[in-house]
Amino acid sequence: MRNLLAALLLGGTALLPVKADTVDIQLLGINDFHSALPTSFAMTPGGPVEAGGAEYLAAHFDRLQRENPEGTLRLAAGDNISSSTMNATLQHDEPGIEALNLMRLDASSVGNHEFDEGVAELRRMENGGCHPIDGCARPNFKGASFPYLGANIVDTTTGKPAFAPYIVKELKGIKVGVIGVSYKNTLKEAPGPTTPLEARDEAQAVNAYAAELKAKGVRTIVVLIHQGGGQTGGGLPNQCNNLAGPIKDIVAKFDPEVDAVISGHTHNPYICEINGIPVTQTSGHTRELTRIKLTIDRATGNPTAHQAENITVTHDIEPNGAIAALRRESDQYAQRLLDRPVGLIHRDLTTIRNAAGESTIAHALADGRLAATSSPETGGAQIAIQPPYGGGIGGDLLVHPTGNEMSNLVTHGKALRVVPFSNMLVTMTLTGAQVERLLEQQWCGQSTARVLGVSKGFTFTYDNAKPACDKIDPATIKLNGAVVNPAGRYRVTANSFIATGGDGFSVLTEGTERVEKVRDIEAFESHIRANTPLQPPALGRITRLN
Repeated sequence: MRNLLAALLLGGTALLPVKADTVDIQLLGINDFHSALPTSFAMTPGGPVEAGGAEYLAAHFDRLQRENPEGTLRLAAGDNISSSTMNATLQHDEPGIEALNLMRLDASSVGNHEFDEGVAELRRMENGGCHPIDGCARPNFKGASFPYLGANIVDTTTGKPAFAPYIVKELKGIKVGVIGVSYKNTLKEAPGPTTPLEARDEAQAVNAYAAELKAKGVRTIVVLIHQGGGQTGGGLPNQCNNLAGPIKDIVAKFDPEVDAVISGHTHNPYICEINGIPVTQTSGHTRELTRIKLTIDRATGNPTAHQAENITVTHDIEPNGAIAALRRESDQYAQRLLDRPVGLIHRDLTTIRNAAGESTIAHALADGRLAATSSPETGGAQIAIQPPYGGGIGGDLLVHPTGNEMSNLVTHGKALRVVPFSNMLVTMTLTGAQVERLLEQQWCGQSTARVLGVSKGFTFTYDNAKPACDKIDPATIKLNGAVVNPAGRYRVTANSFIATGGDGFSVLTEGTERVEKVRDIEAFESHIRANTPLQPPALGRITRLN
């Protein structure tokens, strides 16, 4: 004891605790979760293995955080919801958000699919509450416990970000700034209503807020970006074989103060570096998670070294019990909805197209849209259109000869597979001249023809030998046998995706007196119920020459 006291009085410091010059933090990242509660598979050097599932992802999050309990952030690079399983779609992704809450996510950037059902529904995902039509799938749904970040998503009425541009977290005495952005065409491709929001340049937004963070004394800066690329010729999750795609040019423009980038959107895994910055992505759907380790100089707050890897979400671990229970509950709830009977079909309705590009399913969907929006209260539609397979049609509606006496029964689940995108129907006024431009846009500006399904009573002829943008003879465009007047005004119904210019149908953005009250799935199911057993509509509404 005397020796210890003497040492202290003499100024000896060897026995006092000394702070290390550096500190290690880890970033655990995912992208494109898409409410993926079920398990999947992942590619490894030894081939594909069973992997993924929210309950296993949560277990791996916990396992990795135990290695650095006070120095870990859990982050996501957008598309947490939508474009997912039928079960998730039926429940408006409420179980997916709850699963991420149970994973204790710290922050996520927005992605394009966050906007699939419009801004109002995304705000519900953030803040909680029940769906205005379907109610709550999860009791007392409270919304996300983590912030959505969108530094480049601007409210044009205020000029300010519509979402928090960044967060700052302090880990082991180090301030870490996390900026979130999505790709600049995010809102142009969103099927839901996004007015008055606007997505702007990704790198400009990142650099502006990186400067703001630096001014606040933050020197460790992480970017979550919902934009990506891919390895040329393919590659395994921990490789970087000649990275290509938008992410390369975007990150090259980032302020050098950016220290790590977790990317998403393209579902192509890679571990790369751009200008010395680690840039990562997983294949999404919980197959892998990213770990980036940063060694940070305490004096400057700047990282001095980094390591990055994609870790397969294997099943050799005890799954998270709370999320496993959530998955079972949501599966049971969804199955009851999927099995609900709707009506009968007489014969198959398919996406098979004739020489003119018509299909029975596309015309049937258009007929249902017209019926659902023709009343003055729902829009007063005279014409309805349906984009082809991929732009609003998920598949066929078939009679299944299984020995069941109700083989032609249509359940809600079967109807939802045909109409999986939860679009609203938008009825608008177009002039006859705009209707002609709409029809020309089936070819004009398209990489491949996108022939629309059209409602009963609407007909036209196109000449396939003529150039794109000049295939339609206006004299052949008729409504109930009468030639459409270029100066006339017509009420036209389209799904919200193309109504906002999606799939190149930009003329629809010019439509006025817009009414939006009916969802696409409701229109289709009402049409089946009202016409049970539904007959396939006759083709011949569209005529092709040459």
